Amino acid sequence: MTSKFIPPDPRQMRQPQMPDLTHATDIVCENCGNLTFQEVLLMKKVSALVSPNGKEGIVPIPTFSCVACGYVNKMFRPIKTATEEPTEQTRTEAVTETEPTRPKLVLED
Repeated sequence: MTSKFIPPDPRQMRQPQMPDLTHATDIVCENCGNLTFQEVLLMKKVSALVSPNGKEGIVPIPTFSCVACGYVNKMFRPIKTATEEPTEQTRTEAVTETEPTRPKLVLED
């Protein structure tokens, strides 16, 4: 007796539905209040003692930074640095005199 593969009927398969975002909360930059973010990488240096291959290495960690000022919100930071509170010094470090200032992109209703 041979079994024959019968593909599932596409009409019976459930399509993932987009949740209703009308009641969702906006995430804003903790530094400047901007609503837009870009994907960036944080880099962590891993010691040879804790590395799985026994060699020192670098691990990229994807996260998001503000498009306007470059600040990384606490909720986007790795757990170890998430306890840091933004200070006036870290806020001013986002823009230095050597790099051109970017205009803030703050969307208003």
